[in-house]
Amino acid sequence: MKAITSGSPNSEAHASAFAFWIATILVFPIHQPLPVATVYVGEIGAGKTTAACRQAGLVIDPQTASDLKGLLLDTGGGRTTLCDVRVETGDRFSLTVEPVPDEEVYKLVTEACRGIREKMSGESGAAQGDFKPAEEVERALRNMAQLPRPRARKGVPAAPDPALELCNHFADLEEFIAEFASRLSLWRRSRRVIEFDGSDPREGRQWLKTTFTEINNGRHDDFTLPNKITVTVPFALVPDQRLSVTLVDTRGVDGTAIRSDIIGHMKNQRAVTLLCSKWGSAPDPTSQDLLQYVRDTDADPTLFARTAVIALARPGDALSMRHDSGDAAEDVEEGYDIKHGQIEGALQKIGLMGLKAFVYDAGQDDPQLLTSFVMERIEAVRRTQTEAGKATISAIEQMFANLQQQQALAALELVNNDLGRFAERHHRLVTPPRPAHDRLISAVGNLHPRTVWAATTRAGQFWSFDVFQRLGDGAAAVAKLRSRKVLDGLVEVIESRKADPELESTYGFLTELLENANQWEADFVDAARHHAIAVYRTALSGDRDLWEACEDPYGRGQGNYRDHVARTLRTWFEEHDELGEKLDQRIARAWLKTFIRPLSQAAGQAHAVQP
Repeated sequence: MKAITSGSPNSEAHASAFAFWIATILVFPIHQPLPVATVYVGEIGAGKTTAACRQAGLVIDPQTASDLKGLLLDTGGGRTTLCDVRVETGDRFSLTVEPVPDEEVYKLVTEACRGIREKMSGESGAAQGDFKPAEEVERALRNMAQLPRPRARKGVPAAPDPALELCNHFADLEEFIAEFASRLSLWRRSRRVIEFDGSDPREGRQWLKTTFTEINNGRHDDFTLPNKITVTVPFALVPDQRLSVTLVDTRGVDGTAIRSDIIGHMKNQRAVTLLCSKWGSAPDPTSQDLLQYVRDTDADPTLFARTAVIALARPGDALSMRHDSGDAAEDVEEGYDIKHGQIEGALQKIGLMGLKAFVYDAGQDDPQLLTSFVMERIEAVRRTQTEAGKATISAIEQMFANLQQQQALAALELVNNDLGRFAERHHRLVTPPRPAHDRLISAVGNLHPRTVWAATTRAGQFWSFDVFQRLGDGAAAVAKLRSRKVLDGLVEVIESRKADPELESTYGFLTELLENANQWEADFVDAARHHAIAVYRTALSGDRDLWEACEDPYGRGQGNYRDHVARTLRTWFEEHDELGEKLDQRIARAWLKTFIRPLSQAAGQAHAVQP
């Protein structure tokens, strides 16, 4: 939102401003169906897909929904969901696949083949490189190449692995890779959409389950490796007809949830993100790390209102809970209460007390309970935005009422002078406490070596570790630290003026100004993120020598690989300090444009500070 400009009493200008505010105050229009996404995020094997299916009615038979074998999406013990799955309401059952680019598929084939080669030669070990892609990806590639691992049966000798047998036919690794890749027949896997041709709802659900499982596992001959699957169903995902709800089931978290796709969902103002954890660890370490990361790198004041923690129970979990006294829970509800208290305690320790939490057993609890919780989160966001809109209208009305009063105009002039002086004092930010790339370097040292290596082979962009996302977030974190001190000072100025009864006529304006200042800070932080990526992307992604130097030692057992990559990257940034200076200049201009200039204009200064 833009701030109300209070310096001019021109009625025509104020009428125009009033019309603008009425048109823009509500992000979610009440008179239209509310488009919103419910996003499920969780570690591998946490049970998020099962919970999502139960909550949204994605089951073969709604009358026997507690039968977890009848879920429409592919579920298992973990490492089942191949990519992000988006479910939305439409006219019929259908599936739309956004493919992984062929170039990336061939890279994954290369890594899978190197892993198979290691296994065959017995080279793989703690000191050696692990070249294998994620298990769910290798499974799909093997199925696409007609090289699936044989089924294991108790008491029956394992059948030979066809991929290992194929590898044995080639002395050269490159020949094996070429043969594996040719078996994918990517040139024939050009289909992107498939629809159910029928009218029976139950048959449609069964078709969807079968077809989705085939595509998700690489067993459908017409589809390549999916990067995203959009599922369309001819029924509503929530009972409230006022809402147009989609469901997003994200790929399971493996090591870190700090991924560009997950961060993007959390930043989406039309999405409610549910961080799912196994019962015993809720909120698990990956969820806590993600929450702290977002808190440090984003300034959106409504983000955590759109986020919740879900503890997913299995039969018997609730009754296993104990009070501090050692007494066991007497029933499931009491067990849930104990777990809820534990979650709140864990969130309080990381400074996020107030974040909403919920406990749920997908096998036994009524799915309407989880749906109701999701609806409450959506309505809470709606209420917050509606109340902000009402506050804006109230502030405008108060200004209109006071414009003709001499005393009110004098009070407003006094406040404007304070704000103008404040803007002048803070038009330059303090020197950043650390460079933007520090957060990236730190991440390299904490991630799995294979994840770091995979990013280096892709010039810094891997689905679970995007160098440019981390670089941008590092700049955003530094920007937030720098701007927060200024915002805290502005809060002091505003609160001191609101404590003066002689300035009562300006209270509405000051309250609205503070709301706008929070948005200005968020805009500044986002601008810093954008500029960091823009400044470094071309030089960093195009430096082939850098990425080859980072990649080279992997798998050779030559010391700590992650330390090597961290040192190599740090040296690169030090040698390109001119890019750091360029970034500082852009961030300085962004500060003037996104924060100081709007503040000056809100104070009625005709010649606001120019960026």
